[in-house]
Amino acid sequence: MESIRITALAVVAHLPHLAQTAHPHGVVYYALVALVGLIVGTLTGLTGVGGGSLVTPLLVLMLGMTPTIAVGTDLLYSVPTKLLGASVHQRQGTVNWRLVRYLTTGGVPAALAGLVLLAYVQAHMGIAAVNAALKPSLGVTLLAVSAAIIFKPLLARLITPAASTPTEQWTPGAAGRVVTLGACVGFIVSLTSIGSGALTMPVLFFLVPHFGLRRLVGSDVAFSAILLPVAAAGFIHMSNVNVALAGSLLIGSLPGIVLGSKLVLRVPEAWIRPVLAVCVGIAGFKLV
Repeated sequence: MESIRITALAVVAHLPHLAQTAHPHGVVYYALVALVGLIVGTLTGLTGVGGGSLVTPLLVLMLGMTPTIAVGTDLLYSVPTKLLGASVHQRQGTVNWRLVRYLTTGGVPAALAGLVLLAYVQAHMGIAAVNAALKPSLGVTLLAVSAAIIFKPLLARLITPAASTPTEQWTPGAAGRVVTLGACVGFIVSLTSIGSGALTMPVLFFLVPHFGLRRLVGSDVAFSAILLPVAAAGFIHMSNVNVALAGSLLIGSLPGIVLGSKLVLRVPEAWIRPVLAVCVGIAGFKLV
């Protein structure tokens, strides 16, 4: 186990150098992208942290991609995984569609607004200006995600088993707060590809804890399955997506999720989650 860990760390440490020497459209480069997908899938299986918080910074910092291509590629890569996850939660009965509707009411228009803003900046100021603006935005979002990784399990403990049965007693104020949350997340996701899971869940714990953890998770995944295709379509329209790279990420991430899910029985979450939070935080500081 120790030799595997050392080998994995050595590979990760040499990823930036390998990416710089590999041809951007060569087999080695796409293999490195698949390796990034494997790393992300493994960490997602271990911790439950969404891939968006990991894929984009890895693509930018390790593979040297421009922020716009990294964000667009991450969005496209995430669409099939979220659609699959939403269908599973729907079959399990762990989706509250009224909650999803409130999140979507705010999230989709805000995502479209973010895409319009990006398209305007790209058309009038050039792609370099978009990349310059996205990089610090990614950094700030990653710092918020780092804090969310730490506090998410603490917030989950506040939900008691007795509160697992959801209630439909929505007040206008509660509905408005959820719509506002959806709008904030939709705007952030359209700019950074990050936040549909990592930022939504901690706030939902505060806003509607009576829905129970399983239905909050299922509803958040269903919300992401609606929101991410909208954001991905916008980046495709702006030609800021690399379809081949998204496919390579998906190929690597699927076995990674299986591997991470098996390793979760051997690696204590109390250790891996703080380490992951620190890594995401460091990536955030490098991008700010």
